[in-house]
Amino acid sequence: MNTRRSFFQDAALLSALASLAGEEAFAQAQAQAHDEKLSNFWDAYFDEAQRDPTHVSRGSNDADLIDPSKRVQLIHATDSGLIYPDGIDAAQLLPDPDVVVTLSPSHFRPAPDDIKAIARSKGCQIRLDCVQTRPIMNLIAPMAWAGLAAWSLDKTTYSASKVTDLNANPVIDPKTGKQKVVIKATPGPAAPQLRDLDFTDPNAPGTPAHNQVILPGGAGRLALNVRGVSTNQRLQTVLDKSVSYSSIIAPFFGFAPLAIPALRAFTTLLGAVFNHESVIMNSMPLQVLATQDAWKNPRDSSSMKIVSGDYIAIPINQAANLKDSMNQLRIVNGWLVHQDSPATLPPEQRAQDPRIPGVTYLSLSMNVQSMTAAQQTKAKGG
Repeated sequence: MNTRRSFFQDAALLSALASLAGEEAFAQAQAQAHDEKLSNFWDAYFDEAQRDPTHVSRGSNDADLIDPSKRVQLIHATDSGLIYPDGIDAAQLLPDPDVVVTLSPSHFRPAPDDIKAIARSKGCQIRLDCVQTRPIMNLIAPMAWAGLAAWSLDKTTYSASKVTDLNANPVIDPKTGKQKVVIKATPGPAAPQLRDLDFTDPNAPGTPAHNQVILPGGAGRLALNVRGVSTNQRLQTVLDKSVSYSSIIAPFFGFAPLAIPALRAFTTLLGAVFNHESVIMNSMPLQVLATQDAWKNPRDSSSMKIVSGDYIAIPINQAANLKDSMNQLRIVNGWLVHQDSPATLPPEQRAQDPRIPGVTYLSLSMNVQSMTAAQQTKAKGG
């Protein structure tokens, strides 16, 4: 099935279902009417997504965020530690005019306070958007890509694991003389593996994974929003009756390129399916620059350089927790690890090192290629 046709068919279907559940959606809207912050956020979000890039923004739009204290901060991993994007040398940017960026999310690891917030919300939603600022052709408007991961926490599961030290030696309980065992309670399903989060419509299973974004002019906008949510149970019941659109409440949902107004309509419909409960981290569409020309041209004051490599996104109010550890931290297979932890341990175990500050983070890798190089790779079957 063609992904774009799938979107429009299913959007029409979802609109019909939402109409059937109109009373419920209206009741929900009334219940959240006091929270104008959420409505204002999405209005400002799409205004920013569609803003003409020649109209350079010189000020901050933090006031439009649902929670400015949890603004997304992107951090780049290098061989010598973590750096903020303003520390990326502009000489590392590509000299080519147009680029293809492959976005590959890896892991989401919430800090203890955010684990509690998600548990109270009974669910979580991660949304990654990338928006063109210039169209591929003059005949069409700039396009957007969107990937969504959503899961609910409706049951608590328990798991037991044996305790080892940093050298993988067993830790003995002096009272029993046996290896210590830790019981971990997990409210509901664990966060899904974000390597499956891409821009592919799950209603088109034959479509290849699509997490590549074309940025004409070497610039675009990137946004990440992570929220605690609860599911609108009555509307979900209606949606469950549709086999072709049940994936909206499955772990992953994605779109290949589509028009920004269509993405806005989808966002409105999502607002009827998921109740907003809390903010883990939030952002407006932030200008990203991947080429030297894009960096030299007039740009937003908040613009950010991007190069190939690994990144983590954290809430800005937790950045101070990393301040004294930036040089000692690395990203290995999407996990934040300490440089001195044993390389013989799996990265997910190294990520539990107590020397790693307690911060909420989402890891992702970016591969930035010139349009020419991307076309050559595709021609070779890559």
